[in-house]
Amino acid sequence: MFDSDRQRRRDVLRGTAGIGALSLAGCLGGGNGSGKDPVQLTVGSSSSGSSTYGNSQAIQRVVSQQSDYLSFITQDAGGDPQSIRLYADGEINSYSAGNYIMNQALQQTGPFGEDPVETFPQLGFGHLSLNLYWVALEDSDIQTTADLAGRNVYCLPASWGLRAMTEEMYGNAGLWEGLSENVVNVETSQAASALAEGRAEAAIIYTSNFNQLPSWAQEIDSRVSVRAIEMTDEYVQAAKDFGGAGYQELDEIGGWEQDMQGGDFPKHTWTETYPYYFSPDVDAQAIYDLMEICHNNYESMQEANPTILDWSKPENFTFALAHTDEIPIHPGAADWYEENDVWDDSWTRGDE
Repeated sequence: MFDSDRQRRRDVLRGTAGIGALSLAGCLGGGNGSGKDPVQLTVGSSSSGSSTYGNSQAIQRVVSQQSDYLSFITQDAGGDPQSIRLYADGEINSYSAGNYIMNQALQQTGPFGEDPVETFPQLGFGHLSLNLYWVALEDSDIQTTADLAGRNVYCLPASWGLRAMTEEMYGNAGLWEGLSENVVNVETSQAASALAEGRAEAAIIYTSNFNQLPSWAQEIDSRVSVRAIEMTDEYVQAAKDFGGAGYQELDEIGGWEQDMQGGDFPKHTWTETYPYYFSPDVDAQAIYDLMEICHNNYESMQEANPTILDWSKPENFTFALAHTDEIPIHPGAADWYEENDVWDDSWTRGDE
């Protein structure tokens, strides 16, 4: 299942062109002053404007300042399934993917049911937790999720893992059928316009790491008056019963400039977490050094994107590490976890 033989194929791949050749550790000569061979991480991400893309760009900027041999290049893959396929096809050597979509890839269900992938990278570290919730236009008569059936609703792009997760969650509870006929299918770049023009009356939004909206939702915040709506018992139970996502109840939703809390009712959210994954071909020292850069320079990253975690706490690297029974931990990450006393003995160390 895992591409442990890529290391043995390195000499063959050295002669190839494109990303695959650049991405392998040790393919290029030195000459950067560090004495280390250049390493390029080409990191698949969700589409531009998403929180995963924003986090990756913030990391990219600081890594370029802090390392003279390591490059962290953010690639807009358009969604998690696409990132997973690009890696399997040898087009990228790293990616961020939500645990829900990774489970589908491992179990060969959902978008991987008829077209599965067999090659997976190794786990690195967690960087993102998303809390999803419902909002409606301020002047709408939609008060709770019971009012959503038959209304025009925006449920994130059809290609996104978050959309697939939400469809399955509500489908399991028999709720998606009432929503699906009137879903407004546009990219996030058009979400604010859809709400501002009344083409959508309600939407699913998410807040990243509890305190930051993605850029597309920031546009909604600046252009459209919205308010949170209360999730009824059947919608809450759907989230609680769904094993593919987490559930959290918040007192208030963070990240908004406008007052959109909608009342003092509990804010019921369903959640998804995202780790980075790295090819076993990437040198262990490079991943160790990447984590050291994040650990020591997270505040500089937060200046570019406030969503970035407080990585001064080593345990904040580990919160999203799921599927560890199927996917080993990259040896560079394993070294870092061991040295910072957060290694879990139930994890498996990946082959170098």
